[in-house]
Amino acid sequence: MDEVNSKRRRGLGAVTANACTECRKKRAKCDGEVPCGRCSSQKGVECRYEIPIRQSKENMRAEIENLRKEQKHSERILAALASDDRTEQVLTQLRNGEKIESITEQLETSNPSEGNEPKTTIIKRYSEHRAIDNAIEPSRRAEALTRHPELSKREPKDESPGIIWPGRQHMNHIPSVSSEGHGDDMMSWQSDHAQPDHHESASTTNSWHRGSVASQSASENATLSARGRGQEKILGPKFGHQKDDDTPNFSGIWTAVTSDKAFVEHIMTLYFCWEYPTFASLSKEHFLEDFEAGNPRHCSPLLVNSILALGCRFSSQPKARAIPDDSNTAGDHFFAEALRLLNAQSDRHQLTTIQALGLMSIREASCGRSSESLFLSGQSIRLAIEMGLHKDCEEDESDQEKIEHAVRSATFWGAFSLDQAWSLSIGRLPHFSQDTKLVTKPEIIEHVEATYWVPYTDDGNYLRPLPDPSCQQPSNVRSVYKTFCELSEIIHQSLYTMYQPSGTLTSKRLIQRYTEYLQWYESIPTTLRLGFNFTPSVLFAHMYYHFAILLLFRPFIKLDLIGSGVSPRDVCNQAANAISALVNSYSQLYTLRRTPSFVPYFVLTASITHIVTFGSLNLEQDRLRQGIDDLKEMRGCHGFATRALDILHYLIRHWEIKGSPDDDDEEGKFKDYKKLCRPKTTSMNQFCPNIESVGIINGIGPVSLGENPLFWPFPLQGRPILDVAADKLEEAGFKILEDHRRRSREGRGCFEVG
Repeated sequence: MDEVNSKRRRGLGAVTANACTECRKKRAKCDGEVPCGRCSSQKGVECRYEIPIRQSKENMRAEIENLRKEQKHSERILAALASDDRTEQVLTQLRNGEKIESITEQLETSNPSEGNEPKTTIIKRYSEHRAIDNAIEPSRRAEALTRHPELSKREPKDESPGIIWPGRQHMNHIPSVSSEGHGDDMMSWQSDHAQPDHHESASTTNSWHRGSVASQSASENATLSARGRGQEKILGPKFGHQKDDDTPNFSGIWTAVTSDKAFVEHIMTLYFCWEYPTFASLSKEHFLEDFEAGNPRHCSPLLVNSILALGCRFSSQPKARAIPDDSNTAGDHFFAEALRLLNAQSDRHQLTTIQALGLMSIREASCGRSSESLFLSGQSIRLAIEMGLHKDCEEDESDQEKIEHAVRSATFWGAFSLDQAWSLSIGRLPHFSQDTKLVTKPEIIEHVEATYWVPYTDDGNYLRPLPDPSCQQPSNVRSVYKTFCELSEIIHQSLYTMYQPSGTLTSKRLIQRYTEYLQWYESIPTTLRLGFNFTPSVLFAHMYYHFAILLLFRPFIKLDLIGSGVSPRDVCNQAANAISALVNSYSQLYTLRRTPSFVPYFVLTASITHIVTFGSLNLEQDRLRQGIDDLKEMRGCHGFATRALDILHYLIRHWEIKGSPDDDDEEGKFKDYKKLCRPKTTSMNQFCPNIESVGIINGIGPVSLGENPLFWPFPLQGRPILDVAADKLEEAGFKILEDHRRRSREGRGCFEVG
């Protein structure tokens, strides 16, 4: 027995992980040396070792991790090579033989701007760079068709130096991204639906408290953490990480609707993410400071409830609705509280009241209650003028006076811009005189400009992983606001050109206003151009620009401008195509579930143009179909989208458009179009096309003898002040468009009308 055990123990000892091929053939013990002892004792035997195919799990994991690191480094290098400001640097380093790891480390730590916050959009993953470029490029092409250098008399800006977003001209051709979905190599931003995401539990959906973390699941904790980080990015470092017991007296401070501070901050973040700063009449930094401190100077219960009523449209949570299972009631409870507080005021000459009126107007515009929105907007601008907010303060101000002036300036410009938007949309003179000198616009503050914008949702932030998303955008919030105000000034002047009774509207004055729009576009900061910045506010500003041009020329689509190469129908068609492309880009990037309030109005206006083009030349069917689909998607957060769909259904049938996408629309085909969009005694009916008898043409056929040639689809909206008698019309520089077919054959545009 001892002898047997000694034989068994003979094989124990040092074990060689890999034996040579000869020892393996002979099944002999190999000592692992090169050559091994057994092979060296034999003549004519070559000692060779083969790499084993089988590896341990630890080795495989290590190899996978190394491959991932190499892929990450490669993607970062490719993105840097595609950029304008890093190309030469990276090429030089590669030619000098530097290791990829070293180059990547330098790219991660280097800063393209002053300070620690980059001021340009940084795409770290090349695959996401491609997906974003696919979403933005159609809009860039559509906008390029609307530019007229011969009118603007400015060379288009060089859009490349110093920016980490190259645009397609520096890349190989990439197939477009289908709107049906994204491949594995596409952008990781995912859309959400009207219902809460299925991975959220009921406790997450109905409770927003950050306490009792131990009782929450891992997914709930991850969602709460994501919300906190998103709020910190958008609202500032004071927000997003407080415990409930930090604010025991929050109940009743700013709203009587809820005592849940975490929920209030969540809805506020949604507003500042998706709606702000367009038409914003409040100074975000000063409002948030006083909100947190409980100071009523630049914050009030009326203002907070107005923000919450507007922000609830971007949430699908039951607490955001007056009736939890009815999405149409989103924000109604906060809006009712805001109305109660407004009606209880004895003196409305307060900055926070003017700000709240503007926000309430925007919210009513989203809901489709245009008459109420017009009233609230009118109250806001009137109070601003009565308080003298349009006047600059004295020089040599104290620090406190400078703060007050900044808030007053933001309040006025928000009210002013909203008044111009409504005046433009319904065709009227604004509530402000033409030539009064206006207060200076809020100044651009660098550290505010450099703050990051992130897409925030009910889940917090859907750029994964956090807190270091692969794509980060500076907000450029002050630049957007200032540029938006400058556009509003041009709209203000164009309204007086169109609707001033004592003025003389001529084709020459029309072209002058058009030239001002073009010059505004050429002068916008490079950081706000498509491809360099694609935040919602930037995309919205571009849509608004094309919306303004479209409404400038739409009344004249049946006219020619004598002595001008500018065709009103061509300009309208190009502007409508640009709006459609921009909305499509927005949809691919963020979905249309979260859009600023006036976007449905833009889509409606563009779609009416597409109807005219389709009805006349059988073109633009795809864009018309896209407009209908876009409005359907926006119904979840904008009540006006439903109204806009009815308007399109009515116009298509009223104008007897054959073969349109409406023919296949199950929702619209069974409606009695004669009953659609009828006027109501409770409304000013500004968006009501179904009027029996009016002294204006709202068809798309040829102009009959003695008929008014102006095109105006909504009869109760204003129209340009223009004498349309034949001799007076030509004297003003217009003539009726006659030879439609010849122009279409020559390819001079497809906006045909008859």
